[in-house]
Amino acid sequence: MRFVVSLAEQGFGSILTFAINLWLIRNGAAESYGVYVFWLSVAWVLGTAQGTLVLAHLYRLPSAHDRMEERRQPERLLLSFAIGITIASALIVTLVDAALAYMGSELASPGAVMFIPAFLLFQYTRSFAFSRQRPLLAACLTGTVLSTAIILLGGDFLLGFHPDAERVLFLTAGAYGGCALVILLILLNGMRPMLGWVEIRGYVTVLRGSGWLALGAGSGEVTSRLYSFVVVGRYGTSDLAALSAVQVVIRPAWMLSAAWSSIGYPQMAARFAEGDRAGFLRVMLTGATLSTAGSFLWSALVLAGWPWISGELYHGRYQEVGPLVYFWGANVMLGSIALALNVAILVMGEFKNLALIDLVGAIVTTGAIFGLMGRFDYPYAVVATMMGQTTQIVLMAALLQRRLRQPAALPA
Repeated sequence: MRFVVSLAEQGFGSILTFAINLWLIRNGAAESYGVYVFWLSVAWVLGTAQGTLVLAHLYRLPSAHDRMEERRQPERLLLSFAIGITIASALIVTLVDAALAYMGSELASPGAVMFIPAFLLFQYTRSFAFSRQRPLLAACLTGTVLSTAIILLGGDFLLGFHPDAERVLFLTAGAYGGCALVILLILLNGMRPMLGWVEIRGYVTVLRGSGWLALGAGSGEVTSRLYSFVVVGRYGTSDLAALSAVQVVIRPAWMLSAAWSSIGYPQMAARFAEGDRAGFLRVMLTGATLSTAGSFLWSALVLAGWPWISGELYHGRYQEVGPLVYFWGANVMLGSIALALNVAILVMGEFKNLALIDLVGAIVTTGAIFGLMGRFDYPYAVVATMMGQTTQIVLMAALLQRRLRQPAALPA
């Protein structure tokens, strides 16, 4: 039942992402859509930083109902870090946007200054609910954001405003931030963040491994999102828009992986703590198999239906996308396998080795993307990403196999 609820939550999130992208693709200029994609990529990069320093540790806390009291002080510490990251991100985005505006760049967008902190608040609140084994509350959050965004964007259109990146960023910021704040207050139930160093230092061990997690997450972002910044820098916002127009209809395939990880992470952590090697592997392999198979089937449907998608959904745009559908389909299948292995290694606490693996993947991706961009057109940026993913999968599988062969691989 929890998987069904988690899958529904991912469905709400995918519909929201798809609807916003479709809204801009159909009704806005390609350049404006490219600006939105750029800032959304920045939001995900900063979200990964938050995931490294806060969310990964939230998921590792005890989640049984009779152990909630054990979570309280670590949760207060992590809440403090989440607030700090959100404030710092807002300041950084403000400075970057001001610099872009000063240079006359088309990427400048004051709406991003509101959107990114609101997006980070949403991601934190959603993960907080999942870490407490409350997927229904997380689903209510994402569903409410979806409904609110539709009302705001639809109302804006009915008032006669033309969709562009600036308006979409402002309005979705309101949906993300407003809904997340309400649910977060319900979850906190009066809990306050830690503010004094004397109190914080007593629980700082909760952040064990954060340095390696940060290296791994940063490297992972290079592998998965470098293409956005390279394409927009080398080819411009229009080509980034074309790249993303294909990705957005493939992305729902990622729903299965994300849904599984939200419930699979705490389940694997429980199996690991119990020393249940068979159960640990069973959860991981089930997640990897189901999500990869689902990604394949969805990608095949998108490929078969691309003439209709480009003609009807996109108003005749992006009819000639070359091999992009194949590339993004393969990318999401590799991502499904990589995520299952990644979660398993995180649960085992192999932060250092995972960080080094991600670093190698990032190096491979960087070398490949600049090598391929010199000889091929922008779609091959996705191939470079796939090369990095494949490297990570091979190295993670080898690490997992080595750990499980050790007599003390799982605690007794």
